[in-house]
Amino acid sequence: MKTNLIILFYLLIMILLTSAYQLFSSIGRGRHKQYAFRYTTMKRKKDTSHYEIMHKYFFDAGWQINMQQYNRIRYILFAALTLIIGYTFYESSRLRVMVALLLSIYWISMPVLKWGNKDSPLVMFLKFLQKIYNKKKDVEIYRILIQLKNIAVTQQEKPYSADYVINQLIKFADTTKNGFIQFLMYYNTGREEEAYEGFLRHIPTKMGSEVAAILLKLDKLQPMEMVEQINMVKERIRENHITQKHKKQNQISDLIYLPIIAPVFILFLNFIMICVWIPQIESINQIF
Repeated sequence: MKTNLIILFYLLIMILLTSAYQLFSSIGRGRHKQYAFRYTTMKRKKDTSHYEIMHKYFFDAGWQINMQQYNRIRYILFAALTLIIGYTFYESSRLRVMVALLLSIYWISMPVLKWGNKDSPLVMFLKFLQKIYNKKKDVEIYRILIQLKNIAVTQQEKPYSADYVINQLIKFADTTKNGFIQFLMYYNTGREEEAYEGFLRHIPTKMGSEVAAILLKLDKLQPMEMVEQINMVKERIRENHITQKHKKQNQISDLIYLPIIAPVFILFLNFIMICVWIPQIESINQIF
């Protein structure tokens, strides 16, 4: 009982220190607006760079929050879980285990870029989410590509503009909508390169690059030429999908054969130990 009280006391101290750190950090940010010392400026630049990189990771993973909002949510959850664990396991022998688990989660979820020379657990998790999010975008882009082909076929006898086509495609977009909107904004002002780069910022995949290149040609190609371009892109996507599928099948087959090969390899090592190493060791012992 006494040990549990000590543990809960230190957890409470940790929560108070964390809250105080956040409070003084916000006060410090306010003071930085008035004072511009060289060291402070360099530190702020470093913090800003770290902040922007983490924000990009959140954005690419589909989380519409910044690092400051993430930290607030994290601290609130940590405080809530501490109270729940303290109330639930106050008289339990499992309190130490639960506290250790809670502190591990708190440590792992820290919004830092690196642990030594490797990515932090949070960054690795965000990269994993980014892959899933990009696959979702690719599926949506493929469907939009089909809609673009339908528009080109149905509008062969009628002139159409890039503005009209992109506005039609936006109706079918969800996770990729911001990419199309930003593309259209830059494209209408004649900044084609920025339109292309802006589209890729929202859809940073090979398929996104292919579609952005097609969108840049909307005002330059005839409808049937556009259909040919779309068919070429779809064929490349299909070939890439087949290649990825074969790679996955090969990986699965390797995993299937692993349980069969492992015992044989162990037996082989055992044979070498018995027939080679043990006699050598015995002969060395006889010499000395």
